[in-house]
Amino acid sequence: MADGRYKYLEVIGEGGMATVYRGVQNSLNRQVAIKVLSADLSDNPSIIKRFKRESLIIAGLNHPNIIHVIDKGTTSSGRPVFVMEYVEGQTLSDVIYQNALTFNRKIDLLIQVCKGLAYAHKLGVIHRDIKPANILVDHEGNARLLDFGIASFFKDKQASDENETKLVMGTEAYMAPEQHQGISETSELSDIYSLGVVIYELLSGQLPSTPIKPLTALVTDVTEELNALVMQCLSMHREDRPASVEDVKNIILRVMQGQHLGQAQQDRAGEGLAAIKKRFGLLDVIRDDRHGAVYLYEEKSSNNLLVIKKKVGKSSGLKEAKILSQLKHPNIANIHGTSNKEHVFIIVMEYVAGGSLQDRLIEPMPMATFLPLANQICDGLTFAHRNRVIHGNLRPSNILLTSDLQPRLSDFGLDEHYRIEADKKNWYRPEGKESNELTDIFALGAIFFHALTGAPPEFKTGGLVRTAIFEALDGELQALLLRMLEKDPLQRPQSVEAVQSELYLLVQDQKTVIKPANKRKGVGKGSDNHSRTHAWPRLTVILATIAALSVSLNVILLTGSDEMVIAMIASIFN
Repeated sequence: MADGRYKYLEVIGEGGMATVYRGVQNSLNRQVAIKVLSADLSDNPSIIKRFKRESLIIAGLNHPNIIHVIDKGTTSSGRPVFVMEYVEGQTLSDVIYQNALTFNRKIDLLIQVCKGLAYAHKLGVIHRDIKPANILVDHEGNARLLDFGIASFFKDKQASDENETKLVMGTEAYMAPEQHQGISETSELSDIYSLGVVIYELLSGQLPSTPIKPLTALVTDVTEELNALVMQCLSMHREDRPASVEDVKNIILRVMQGQHLGQAQQDRAGEGLAAIKKRFGLLDVIRDDRHGAVYLYEEKSSNNLLVIKKKVGKSSGLKEAKILSQLKHPNIANIHGTSNKEHVFIIVMEYVAGGSLQDRLIEPMPMATFLPLANQICDGLTFAHRNRVIHGNLRPSNILLTSDLQPRLSDFGLDEHYRIEADKKNWYRPEGKESNELTDIFALGAIFFHALTGAPPEFKTGGLVRTAIFEALDGELQALLLRMLEKDPLQRPQSVEAVQSELYLLVQDQKTVIKPANKRKGVGKGSDNHSRTHAWPRLTVILATIAALSVSLNVILLTGSDEMVIAMIASIFN
């Protein structure tokens, strides 16, 4: 770039839209990839305008299956530049040409691509140019999506000028029919069409023809169900395509039944759960690291999905999980059962499809989005506190979101990862404090601060660092956040209900309409969703008998035998 922070070494890729260089970031002496938009595009005011509007958001995309954009700027001649992490590997185009992968390995790559694209779509970002050349496969076999630099927010439907509306972006062989009409007609469903072309090409070695030959006629390993999915993705009419990439991924996972996973992964997943294989199928490994493992399972007869979390060794959270497995609340993730035997701690819980709040915090959240979300988070935490359950590790990553963005609190009482990683700072917990309701309120304040300002809170000797975005907030909201983030617990609001009362007053002042809580009913102490300190408008929740519901839906495991695990999981569906 023009300021000399980067040194250009060699051209490693070139196309109609941009040239990519291998370079070095001088300050850190690390290799980077530098993408410089072509001179033709740089002369287009609409492209420059879009580049400036989107570049900061694109840089916020953080997913293991997306190449991370770490910087942006312009050359001395004014051409836009993206600086990305440099990853050695080959493109999926090369992989297709070499035709050396097994069918299961190809499926593994496709699932990874789906995960990265689904994440971007959840944040409102369309890629617009999904193709094998924009998918990098590194030396460890990880698929990484490239070129979100020409992406667009599909929530931004109003193009500001006619020229921008008529821009056509994409690569002809992979473009959905509607993309030829301009960017205003392009949506996440257009990416799904392009994804369908990539799936077809990777599995068969050729692009779809007209009319499209069924994949089952070209590849013996392709099932009728997988073929139907690809054909649906390739529909000329976008309304006939799958509704989301998440749906595409889950169908592939159900078809494959874990066959894309390595044997070592399957063996680790099955430890302690060997006897459930007949009724429950391992679909995927969501996470497997030194903190523990998270697996996606399917009940074969009903096709219901569930998540099993496992941790080997001593772990906290068993008491909280047992209590919550007997209770229900619309803003707490359902726990179906727990097990703790032979130093293996297991939690079985509902699958929540919308990712986590952490995924959404790449820009400040509008008040109209924040207030109803904050209300529901408070509802869930109040319910837990009334039932004597402290979270102790509340953070954006364990506030899960449904597909319609309803929050579900999870991981109550579980170990705090930062206790192991001493070099990392925990923004959401006061140092050296035992977990109680007031540490949860501090965490809630830090999450609210992060959501409203786009960054976690920083503290110096004078207290909270008041950023410009923070100081632009409503004065009463600033005051509430400052009290929630007080280092002295006695200076904080003394209950989540008190926080919720002040949020309600803000809503009244701003005449903001709050969405009622969703229809999933709460069961347990305080589950009527009515605060003792105010009357928040919401749906009336009908209480059911806790004991009867506990017996019918949940089995709390006091031992870890396979038979009891089977009984516990089976009770979810019967």
